[in-house]
Amino acid sequence: MAHEATGSVGVIFDIQRYCVYDGPGIRTGVFLKGCPMRCFWCHNPESQQCRPQVRFLATRCDGCGACVERCDVGAIRLRKGKLLWDFEHCNDCGECADVCTENAFARIGEELSVAQTMERVMADRDFFAGSHGGVTVSGGEPTMQPEFLLHLLRALRQDGIHTALDTCGHFPGRLLPQLLETVDLFLFDIKHADDQEHQRATGFGNRRILENFRDLLAKVGSARVTVRVPLVPGFNTEPGDIEAVIEVLTSAGYEGEVHLMPYHGWAKSKYESLGRFGDYRDLSDTPPADTDRVIAQFAAHGLETRLYG
Repeated sequence: MAHEATGSVGVIFDIQRYCVYDGPGIRTGVFLKGCPMRCFWCHNPESQQCRPQVRFLATRCDGCGACVERCDVGAIRLRKGKLLWDFEHCNDCGECADVCTENAFARIGEELSVAQTMERVMADRDFFAGSHGGVTVSGGEPTMQPEFLLHLLRALRQDGIHTALDTCGHFPGRLLPQLLETVDLFLFDIKHADDQEHQRATGFGNRRILENFRDLLAKVGSARVTVRVPLVPGFNTEPGDIEAVIEVLTSAGYEGEVHLMPYHGWAKSKYESLGRFGDYRDLSDTPPADTDRVIAQFAAHGLETRLYG
């Protein structure tokens, strides 16, 4: 079905096909840039800024110098055959990526209209139909681009595509009625029950998140909400932390499945490619024994879990 131009353009950093972990069936994931939080364990640091960015992988650079000549702000130079990128002075124009034949420099994020995005995701429509799948909009935090998000969700619903929204829950409450009209399934993060601990680890407290969760659950019930809990050592894996999260869920009347996502230290190279060497926290992976105990804690309260990772 043709879609009218809406004037809404989104910044998308990835479109992943054949996703099987972000909602029912086979899905296509649309990842929007921009997130209000700065979780110290974030595995997608390229998603945090709303604008397009440039990343640099030194291991791919052959030292040809084409990017040096193209850079108008002097953020790239060669010294003894080694390329040096001054990321603090880089304006993310992407000119370096345009001339880099080795993909050492690359753009992260492109501006796409709703129609352009729909053209890409609808190529997978046969997979959706055969598996009862659909499209999951994720990020970053997709509600950071509310106009584009809502236009995209409406276009998907118009074409009969099942929609899921992967959200950290930190969005204005006034947005919820429009999301209720356009989202079939909410994948809702609950990171911690304590407001101060949440503030320390993410940069924001959790009061708005928990208000949105309770309001959402009261309006649509557990059938349209799936809670997701990252398991991060040193943050939320202690027995008391998990019991507090369980109390949040049960007191709100949540009866659905809980997705558990143990931490894995896979993102170091991403931080380095963005020039954010000091921002990466080298944590240990979540111990399997801790994961097993967390599963047992949820089970003791009648909550089924599914483990990812």
